[in-house]
Amino acid sequence: MESTKPALVILAAGLGSRFGGAKQIAPFGMQGHFLFEYACLDAMRAGFEKVLVITKKELVTIIDEQLQKWIHPSRFQIVIQEQTRDKPWGTAHALHFIKDHWKGPFLILNADDYYGSTICQRTIDLLNNGIDSAALVYELGPTLSANGSVARGICTIADGEISQIEEVLQIERIAGLITDEFQRTYASNTPVSMNAWLLNASFLLLLEEKVNQFLEVHAQDPKAEIYLPRVINELILAKELKVAIATMPSEWFGITYAADLPHAQSQISYLEQQIYPTVFPLWT
Repeated sequence: MESTKPALVILAAGLGSRFGGAKQIAPFGMQGHFLFEYACLDAMRAGFEKVLVITKKELVTIIDEQLQKWIHPSRFQIVIQEQTRDKPWGTAHALHFIKDHWKGPFLILNADDYYGSTICQRTIDLLNNGIDSAALVYELGPTLSANGSVARGICTIADGEISQIEEVLQIERIAGLITDEFQRTYASNTPVSMNAWLLNASFLLLLEEKVNQFLEVHAQDPKAEIYLPRVINELILAKELKVAIATMPSEWFGITYAADLPHAQSQISYLEQQIYPTVFPLWT
């Protein structure tokens, strides 16, 4: 459908290898919500049109049943990341499946991350200011896990836009220093993408071309993945895409490892006492 209001797109198709299971459906709060449902509530409050959840076929039923408890079926859609192998082809591949399901602007978030209660309203503000392509970035330090290395999109900024983004796969804090697999060090306030992107429907055409090219080359590779930050970086460097920067407060937390889960659950329990209701209102 065509819409001037944005959709919230949730990436929920990962295997959760480091977590040890389907972290997309781990329970949070008094009602056992999924973590991404708090972003759905924020989207409802901000005036989003609907939610699109991209996931694997094994999770469709449980996600559908959970969302129907408070979201009208017209307000959400589950899209399957179709696979030709067990390991998902990556975030860019997952996103390209929404091309025929949405024709307006959209905000992308990971299912296993909490981005703060203001990110959806910030998206509306950007759109109201004529910006429909933006990275909503965070400071690196507060996004690290105490339980192992993480992948982050390291952003280089020039004139209020991203000039380059590098997907770094193994970043962790060791002996007080933030380092990666190449022993490079980073300041705690280095801006990073947490896969929070405001994009528009025209981006999906560029994305589809990139994904198809990738699959042609790597069709027989059992491990190759096409990451969304890498595709965006290629388009920026080719001057096919301009991406503004919107700096977010350090309210992020996530669940990369099973040991991250208790802290994330305690954070949601605190937020339910402050800004989220125990029982979600109906999104009709």
